[in-house]
Order: sequence, then C-alpha cells, then structure tokens
Amino acid sequence: MERPERLEDQVHFLLSTLVQRELRDPELGFVTLTAVRLSPDRSVARVYFTVLPANGGDQEAQDGLTRKALGRAAGFLRSQLASRLKMRRVPELRFFPDGKLEEGNHLETLLAEIEKERVMRPADPEADAGTTEA
Repeated sequence: MERPERLEDQVHFLLSTLVQRELRDPELGFVTLTAVRLSPDRSVARVYFTVLPANGGDQEAQDGLTRKALGRAAGFLRSQLASRLKMRRVPELRFFPDGKLEEGNHLETLLAEIEKERVMRPADPEADAGTTEA
C-alpha cells in the first residue's frame, strides 16, 4: 500500500477511536466514521461519516446535527492527531455525511421490487417453447 493510503488509514483509525472514546457531545448520536480522503498536498482531510437516526428520526436532520458537532470538535481532534502522528502539518478536518449506505439501501429496495414483479408475472408459454425446441 502506498503512503497516502496508509496515512488515510491511520488518520481514519485515530479519528474513529477519538470520536468513540473522547467526544462527549449529546448531538453526536451513534456516529461511525466511514472513510478519510486526504487532498494531494495533505492539507485537508475529508472525513465521511454515517449516523444512526435516533428513534427513526429524520436522517438529514441527524446528519446536520452530527456534522455541526464534529465541526465543533475539529480543533480538539486535530490537536490529538498532531500529538499522535508524525506529520509536519496536521490536515484541516472537514466532515461530510456518507451517502453510500442510503444508496445501497435504495438499490436493495429496487432489486427486491424487481424480484417481486418477476415472481408475480405470469409465465410466457411461447418463450418457454422457444427455448426447448432448439
């Protein structure tokens, strides 16, 4: 693995550990950091997160609250990274909700609907006859 990917993995691991063990913000909820992507010059780290909405609440509202809470903690997180990593400059942390989980759930729902329609569709006897004659 090349150095940028290793560094991203290290930052991801450290931030995940810090968020789970050190941050005490009630607006965080159940947050999971999913990925960290560093800019080419390593001055900015894009940190992607998912959050489990409380009591089936609005996902977008929960993402917004979590993003604000993580933004408030960015200075603390950055200082902790500086003390644990051997870097000249610790990247600026920017937080973004990770939409991949929602996209995956949406695709899964679409595939389930397609399968349900396929099962409910009557069998086409002509299509079956055409495949057995050959």
